[in-house]
Amino acid sequence: MHRIRSLTVLAASLVAITLLPDTAQAKRKSPLEGKPVVVRKLELRKLRFGITPFVGMSLSQTFVHKGYVGGKLHFDFTDWIGIQAKFAYGVINRDAKLLKALNDEAGGLPRGIPPNTAENPSVAPVRTLADFNSPAPLLHDFQSGLTRNNWLASFDVVFKPFSGKLGLFSGIFTEYDMYLFAGLGLANFGRHYPNAKSTTELLNLPNNSADVANYCRPAAGADPNRECYLHPVKADTGIKVGPSFGGGVNIFLADFASLNLDVHDIMTYNNAAGLNATTTDVPPKVDKQDANWNHNVMFSLGVTFYFPPKAKRSELKIGGKPVKTK
Repeated sequence: MHRIRSLTVLAASLVAITLLPDTAQAKRKSPLEGKPVVVRKLELRKLRFGITPFVGMSLSQTFVHKGYVGGKLHFDFTDWIGIQAKFAYGVINRDAKLLKALNDEAGGLPRGIPPNTAENPSVAPVRTLADFNSPAPLLHDFQSGLTRNNWLASFDVVFKPFSGKLGLFSGIFTEYDMYLFAGLGLANFGRHYPNAKSTTELLNLPNNSADVANYCRPAAGADPNRECYLHPVKADTGIKVGPSFGGGVNIFLADFASLNLDVHDIMTYNNAAGLNATTTDVPPKVDKQDANWNHNVMFSLGVTFYFPPKAKRSELKIGGKPVKTK
C-alpha cells in the first residue's frame, strides 16, 4: 500500500513539472505577436519607373530569322502589377533553313529560262518544259511576295505573382521576380527582296481578278500568261495588329538595376509568302483568305534601370505610428 502511494505521488509530480513550463510559456507574450510576416521589406518595384535597353532574337520566323535591338519602359503601381510599352527594331536578317532550301539552285524552286536571252527574249523568266508539271511558283515570283518583320511594338499590363530571394553558389544572394504580361501588339512587315519583281510586274499585266476577260492577258484575246494566272503574287506588307503576351524574370544586380530575360509573342494575321493558298479561287487570287495567324516570338536579354534609383522599405506601424526596427 505504501508503495502504491509513493508511485502516485511521483506520477503527480512529473505531470506538474511537465505542465508548469508550458503554462508559464503560454502566458508569456511573443515579441513577434501582431507583427507582419516581413519587416522592412525592400520594395524594389512599387511606384518606380524602369527603362530596359535590350538585344533580342526571333524564335519562330519561318523564312527569315531576326536580330533586334530595342527598349522597354514600364511603371509599377505596386510590387505585383504595372504597365509597360515596348519597341524592338530588326537590325539583322538571316535566312532560315527553309528559305535557303527554296533558293538552292540544285533543289529549290524552279528558276525558269533567264530573260533577255536567245532562248527567252522576254523581260521575265519563262518556265521550262521540265517544270510545267511543278505546282510551285518560279523563284522570282516567290521572292517578290516574300515578307519579313521589320519591327515589333506592344503595350501591356504586367502581373508579377512571384518574387523572392535567390542564392547563387551559397554565397551570393539577391532579389528576383517573375512576371507575365498581356496586351496589344503591332508588327511591321516589308519585302525581304525589295528589288524582286513578279512576272505580273515585269510584263505589266492586268491582275484584277474581277476582270476575268483581261486577267493576266498581255493583249485582248490573247491567252493568259501562265505564271501570272496560276501563281498570283501580292506582298502582304504594312502594320499588323494582334494580341501580345509573354513572360520573363528580373534578377536584381542592385536596388537600381536588374538583369532582364524576356520571351515575347505578338500574333499577327498575315500572309508571309504573299502567295495564293486556296484552291477554290477561279481565277486564283491573293486575298485575306490566304493569310493565317503567325507567332512572332522574340527572346530578349537586357538590363533594367529603376527610377528613383533608391528603393523604399516597408515600415512597421503600431497604432498608426511607425516603429523603428533594426
